[in-house]
Amino acid sequence: MNSELRQQPEYKECRQMDAVSNVTLYSEETENEEVSNPEADMQELRTATEKAVSQIQDPLVLLEPVCLREALLEWLVVLERVLGPADLRSAPAADSNLDGSGEDRWEQDYLHPCSDHQEPAEVVPEETRDAPEPGGKQVQCENKRTTDSDTVAPCGDPPEPVRVVSPTPIPSDLSADLTELASLYTELSCFRTQKEVLGCSAFLRRYFFLLDQERVRRMCLLCHRVQPDMMSSFIEAMLELTQSSKVVEIIQKGDLLKSLRSLRELQAWGAPHLLVHLHRLYEKHGEAAVRSFSQFYPTITPADVITMAQQSHFLPYLDNLVQSRAEEHRLSFLQSLLEPESLRQDWLELALTHDAPKNCDTLTPDGQPRWHSHCFSWGYGRLLSLLIRLPADFLSKEKMCETCRSHGYWTGYLYLCKELQRRTEAFSSICELDDISLLEEPDGVEPQTLDEWKVLIQLSHHHCSVAESQQVTNGSSLTNGSAECEGKISPESLSLMLARSAGPDRALAVLEECGVQLALSPQSELVCELLRVAEKRQRAIIQTMLERCDRFLWSQHA
Repeated sequence: MNSELRQQPEYKECRQMDAVSNVTLYSEETENEEVSNPEADMQELRTATEKAVSQIQDPLVLLEPVCLREALLEWLVVLERVLGPADLRSAPAADSNLDGSGEDRWEQDYLHPCSDHQEPAEVVPEETRDAPEPGGKQVQCENKRTTDSDTVAPCGDPPEPVRVVSPTPIPSDLSADLTELASLYTELSCFRTQKEVLGCSAFLRRYFFLLDQERVRRMCLLCHRVQPDMMSSFIEAMLELTQSSKVVEIIQKGDLLKSLRSLRELQAWGAPHLLVHLHRLYEKHGEAAVRSFSQFYPTITPADVITMAQQSHFLPYLDNLVQSRAEEHRLSFLQSLLEPESLRQDWLELALTHDAPKNCDTLTPDGQPRWHSHCFSWGYGRLLSLLIRLPADFLSKEKMCETCRSHGYWTGYLYLCKELQRRTEAFSSICELDDISLLEEPDGVEPQTLDEWKVLIQLSHHHCSVAESQQVTNGSSLTNGSAECEGKISPESLSLMLARSAGPDRALAVLEECGVQLALSPQSELVCELLRVAEKRQRAIIQTMLERCDRFLWSQHA
């Protein structure tokens, strides 16, 4: 017994040495596994990528959104495990101790981020245990819906940071296929109406280092109105990617001319890099910078500028861009910028609401034109004149016509009324505006038939009667539209216009047919007499010429 007791310390020392050696061997094996894991993971990603590429090369898969989505989601599981954030890459190891496979767990986390998971009772905090479960779940899910639907962070957390560098080196032969699949997934998830497992904005922020920057830029421009967070995430990523550029130092110094000179040299680099530097320049100088962006067309388009600049700053850029072309090419150039066609209406409303007269100055309380309100100057009148003259379908012209009327842009309204053959409405507005020059071509609406002259004279007579009654009520002795004031519209001035084209006798007959009793002023009577004399002389000259031609022809026949 004593001998056994004496041998026990030696036995303990041997047991301790064996335990230390076992721990050392286990740690070495673990290190070897960790070293070999990246290679195995990259090989797994290569296999999944090759499989996905071969699948999308099949037209039946590529042209069928459901099959294409399934192929990309299968590839996305491996991508998340290999190149995803650190917490996602460690998820498969933790999932091995839970029920279900790692893929099922991954889909459960992303498809149902607010779903309940049964947790052991001992790990639930006391304050959570005391709170009512249904209410807590409802608040949590509502918070998730009110935040960015694309982010996969826990409910209420801010979006994850943009990753512009790969966490592990990617072989060059694999990089091209990864870029194609990543760009395809981003485009598919961006234009789908249903919610994806990993939304396009979250995918862009997480795997920007894989994406084709030019494809992402074009995609952001197309879906900017529906998903504005896509463009903001793209710009954030490009800002971080280009922060070490020498151009950034020049822009930060605040010299606009030197910055523009550097950016002109940078233009050959491509649109994404140039666009992000223009963002920096706009933040530094505001409207003064955006006015000069027209020199970077076509690398930077109006669609790029409107996503970064305020609406009041975008208009000077667009106006400068159009005016930089020769006058005979401006209309066709402006039409080439309308992608899509709906931009015509958007730009028209934008130009009508900035640097424009007030509505109270161009419209009466009942919505009629104010006297001579067409003479107001519009800050973007040249651009407006081109926009209303662009080729468009009937419905688009009708919409533009109503827009011009509601904003009191009478020059454009009259032009569109003439295009739409709404000539009676145009004549009524011209009588309200009380400017006879609006009845003259090429910018005016000139009556073409005697019926139109009759309508115009009747409208003018009614307008003058209403104006005279209002002036009598107000105690004024002025007569709006009288022939004594040059350029005013009245039955007398209209009859003189008709007399010049159809003759004084015919003009007086039209007045009688309209039921307008008019006593011509001495000056108007003199004009009519001169027109009669000129008409007689013209007829005599024509008669003489015809007789001479007749004698000449008979002499040749003889």
